[in-house]
Amino acid sequence: MLFNDYPFLLGFLPAAILIYRFVDPHPQWRIWTLVAMSLVFYAYGNPPFVLLLILSILINWIAAMTYARTKMPWIITAAIVANLGVLGWFKYANFLAYNIGLALGRPMPVLDIVLPLGISFFTFHHIMYLVDLRKGKAPTYSLNRYALYISFFPQALAGPLVRWSQVMEQFGKKVYVPGWQRQFCVGIAFILIGLVEKILLGDRIARLIDPIYARALEGPVSNGDAWLALAFGIQILYDFAGYSDIAVGLGLLFGVKLPYNFDAPFRSTSIQDFWQRWHITLMTFLREYLFFPLANKRMVPRRFYQLQYFAVMVLTMALCGLWHGANWTFVLWGTLHGLALVVCSLWRRYGPRLPALAGWALTVIFVLLTGVFFRAGTLDAALNIFHGLAVPPNLSEGKHLWPLVVVPLMAFLLPATQDIVERVMQRPRPWLGVVAGLGLLVILILLGEGNVRGFAYYQF
Repeated sequence: MLFNDYPFLLGFLPAAILIYRFVDPHPQWRIWTLVAMSLVFYAYGNPPFVLLLILSILINWIAAMTYARTKMPWIITAAIVANLGVLGWFKYANFLAYNIGLALGRPMPVLDIVLPLGISFFTFHHIMYLVDLRKGKAPTYSLNRYALYISFFPQALAGPLVRWSQVMEQFGKKVYVPGWQRQFCVGIAFILIGLVEKILLGDRIARLIDPIYARALEGPVSNGDAWLALAFGIQILYDFAGYSDIAVGLGLLFGVKLPYNFDAPFRSTSIQDFWQRWHITLMTFLREYLFFPLANKRMVPRRFYQLQYFAVMVLTMALCGLWHGANWTFVLWGTLHGLALVVCSLWRRYGPRLPALAGWALTVIFVLLTGVFFRAGTLDAALNIFHGLAVPPNLSEGKHLWPLVVVPLMAFLLPATQDIVERVMQRPRPWLGVVAGLGLLVILILLGEGNVRGFAYYQF
């Protein structure tokens, strides 16, 4: 089920709000009701996979409770290894087999594996909780509360990646208390802005550039098409930021404040700044559960610590790339960003201070160029795009290049969604409700024309 289609917007969501309104006065029903609705939501696309989600919840909860009683560290280690093993099987088995076949000089059979939606995200949620439990930072929770943490439908399929401490105490609280109308208005504002980002911006750019990347898989592309292909970086921003904003809005409708995932990343003046603003919850996870543990581990003599620090930085980003997809182009994309973070760190220490405008331009250019590797699918396709970029864009094709001018300016000039909503809610006006209603009507009409596209991060 997609956040941007009729079954969700006109069916599941109104029904879920109505049901929760009835159970809100009954504390013993609230959490289990949300769990049940989340499982129904998850099962809509591929019902058998809901059994995997339920089994994953039960096994990890039992492991957590067993560890709490016995304090045997191997229980947590075994649970984490099992989680990563399941993720690796579904996501990387064919990738591993393909590379083994290359090494052996003979093709390996392709396994018929379907990637369960959201498996990366609920796996990482399990890991965050289990690691913190072993460190003594996390308490144990009842099965229904833990199940909701893993399956909560606004963030189950593509995040945001939420640390247990950010939401556990919010689950089960009464929603319809004095002032709930304002919270609903804020939630609806996030949902509406997210739909605008996804449908009116991200999807429209995608329809322009998808045929270009399809042609790049077959051979060289024209000069104008190659330059237009750079707009993927903007498309993925509005696609995923739109999803994240909708998720935040949905959470508010059920009394849960999810963390923000984007903070106007194309305003960044360095690549370090960019990764503090882009997919914030993923970078927080990688920093706290991968980078710091490895960087702080004594693996080399103290005088080489800086070298270890930079090596771990590159490794972390390479794994970030691999997490996005079982393809060497993703690994290359992540490695390039890791190297850019190293260069940026060294430049800040030893280089001259760059003007903010120069830093912004270099950051945006780097992000757009490396985005080609992320989107291309193969190295040859990426090289076909870069071959077309060797020639300056043809200004006569300006009408086709508008995404490279207009949309980046919007991404740079407009504040983050949370800032827009905060400013609007400080001084609400009646006409804003009319505008919101008309905007939603336009979106529903566009969806009725068959313009529904899935969210890009569902495949990760």
